[in-house]
Order: sequence, then structure tokens, then C-alpha cells
Amino acid sequence: MSKFKRLAAVLLSVAMLVCCFSVSASAESIADTAKAISSGESKTLKYSKNEDINNDFCIKLSQKGNIVISIASNVSEIYVYIFDENGNKYVPDTTSATSGSVRVNSYGGYAICDWNSTVEKCRGTMTYKNMKKGTYYVRFRKEMVLFGGGRTGKATIKITYPSSDAESTSKLTSITIPMKVGDTMQLSTDAGSTGVTWTSSKASVAAISSAGKVTAKAKGTTMITAKIGSSTAKLVIQVS
Repeated sequence: MSKFKRLAAVLLSVAMLVCCFSVSASAESIADTAKAISSGESKTLKYSKNEDINNDFCIKLSQKGNIVISIASNVSEIYVYIFDENGNKYVPDTTSATSGSVRVNSYGGYAICDWNSTVEKCRGTMTYKNMKKGTYYVRFRKEMVLFGGGRTGKATIKITYPSSDAESTSKLTSITIPMKVGDTMQLSTDAGSTGVTWTSSKASVAAISSAGKVTAKAKGTTMITAKIGSSTAKLVIQVS
């Protein structure tokens, strides 16, 4: 039990990535202000004042792959920058928009997401292909608007990328915990109990409470899933 609890605590926790890499002068402010964001996690950026505002995030690719950014915004323009640890800028290889527009400024090293006078909002995606394993900084910059609308509002963004969280989840599925009918076991994470959702694929074999207590009921196998935010982890309970 204690061995499993320690294992679950490490593998099921929602770990915030602390990014403390030095970058070149053009991106040094991002290293200071960037917040970790999990792959597939959505964030809403609110702009209540007409001023220059940066929202900076840090992501860590566990392997080579694509970075895909989706955005839905009703402010006039959002500039999207991506820097690597050395301060090199990247522009998306492909863009698409279902309303408004997403454009690339290769010379400036950024993408521009804006709306037009008809739809008055932007919904689009940017794909950065075959990005190397490593740490990247993503900046969403909203600048002060002198004329026209879109001075205030909000933007909802989501970044997907190859992450270690996904790898940990797939590895967990190979872990099997034996129990006997009538046994109970308490599962936990080092993220605490708040915000954790526990489910059992076959509650008739082994049920799990909202607090993470497993009760073995009948012979068979079931999958226990823990979900915290956008992160999930799984393990197998085999009852004999």
C-alpha cells in the first residue's frame, strides 16, 4: 500500500513546470513572467483596459512534434510570439481561421490574430510543425488601440504539444494492483484531494469514492482513472 501510494503521488500529481532558462535580450522578459500551461489546457485572457498587455506562458516539449495554438478573441488584435530557450523566434507553418483572420509576419517573427468588421471576432489556429524537444515561451500580446473597436474584451487560448503528462498517463495503464474481495485501499496524490475526480470503469468489480477510497466487490478487472484539470492518470485493479 505505501509503495503504491508513493508511486501514485508522483505519477498523478499536477506538476507545474518551473522554467528558469536564460534567453537572449529579445525574450528575457518572457523568462521572468512566463507561467506553465499544460498541453490542451484552456486559458481565458481578460482585457479590461485599453493598454499594452503581455500574457506569457512556458511549455516543455517531451519530444519532437507540433505546437498547435487555438484562439477565440473579440479584441482587435492579438500578436502571438514563440521563443526557444536561446531567444530564437518561430512563426507558424500553417494558419487557419473560421472567422476573422490569422496572418503571419515572417519579418517580425509573429502571427497576428484579428477580427474584421463583419464578424467582429477571431477564431483560428496556428500550427508550428516539427518543433524540437525542449522549452519554449509563448507570448500573447495585446496592444493599445487608438482608433476603432476592440479596445477591451477577452481571448480564450489553448496550446497543445507533446508533453510528459501524456507519457506518464500511458505508462500508468500497465500498472496492476491486486486486491481481494472485501479489501479497501486509499488512493491519493501529492496535489491533494481538491479537484480530483475518481472513476472506475467497472464499479461492480471495484468501486471508488469521491475521496479516492477503493472497495473491491467482485472478481474481475477494472480501470481506475484520476483526473485533475486537464491531466489524467490510470491504473488497473485486479480483484481475486
